[in-house]
Amino acid sequence: MTPRKLVAGIIVFIAISLAVAWLSGWFEEKIQPGHAQLARTQLSTNASIAVVERVVDPAVEWASGAIESARRTTVAARILARIEDVHVGAGDEVAKGDVLVTLDARDLQARVQQARESLKASEAQRDLARQELARTEELLKRRVATQQRFDQASSNLRVAEAQVDRLLQGLNEAQTALSYTEIRAPVAGRVIDRLAERGDTTAPGQPLLRLYDPSVLRVEAPVRESLALGLKAGDILQIEIFALQETLSGPIDEIVPYAEPGARTLLVKVRLPSDARVFAGMFARVAVPAGERARLLIPADAVMRIGQLEFVTIVKDGQTERRMVTTGGGTVDGRSEILSGLKEGERVMR
Repeated sequence: MTPRKLVAGIIVFIAISLAVAWLSGWFEEKIQPGHAQLARTQLSTNASIAVVERVVDPAVEWASGAIESARRTTVAARILARIEDVHVGAGDEVAKGDVLVTLDARDLQARVQQARESLKASEAQRDLARQELARTEELLKRRVATQQRFDQASSNLRVAEAQVDRLLQGLNEAQTALSYTEIRAPVAGRVIDRLAERGDTTAPGQPLLRLYDPSVLRVEAPVRESLALGLKAGDILQIEIFALQETLSGPIDEIVPYAEPGARTLLVKVRLPSDARVFAGMFARVAVPAGERARLLIPADAVMRIGQLEFVTIVKDGQTERRMVTTGGGTVDGRSEILSGLKEGERVMR
């Protein structure tokens, strides 16, 4: 390397080093660790002053959960058949007894008709056996027929009556199976899921629709076991539903007496007031009492903000001084909660 290139390289290296040092603040005055004395000013005579107040309020812990119905029903088929029609869709309101699904009934109708014809024939045989028994009994009284013939006629009548009973039971079974081709709503409610369509073939036990009763909605939320043990059925809790931007209240319906091993929580079910805007599956939170909590509060207008920083002007010995604080982020009755930076009894200027 020539001397000229070496000198040029050294100059470039020094220039880069100086630039890095300047950007890093090496040439600026350093502030030593410790407390910096802020400038104080004389207190104005017409200044409005507030005292930092310590307030002890009941504390709550919000438990997140979901809105569910106390009555949820799955509608299923009871026979193997093809679906002729599904009369409802998701979101429809149904009354108890409404026809929800119609299945192909031709085979079962034929079976019912066959059972009816067989029953008629059997009833005719029974009637004939009764007449034969009556004639034989009359002949026996005249000593024309034998006791054996009378016993045979009695036996024939009993067999015919048993046959009628058997076929009548078969007809009832066929009619019951035919009734399964019209699947009706077991309870009043709202359809939330349609699981089958026209032309599908159903099997016994196969779910077709899901319903829930919108009149008995409640929030089901897991609550820490240490807090849940202090609750009981009938306690009134606050309920926050974010989709409605509203806070409601309702009583505890049930506390499931089983703690989740991993989460250490008990499931608490809180009843909701009737509201057409609320649907099963919506997100909600429940406010669970958690003892008491002390807070420091000052008027919200006493807090000044510069970017992300928050300041208050404190008053001490007739002078004012600006101090950085941290607030809770919200307001309560026009007051802000102070998390750090102030003590109870200090005075701030508004």
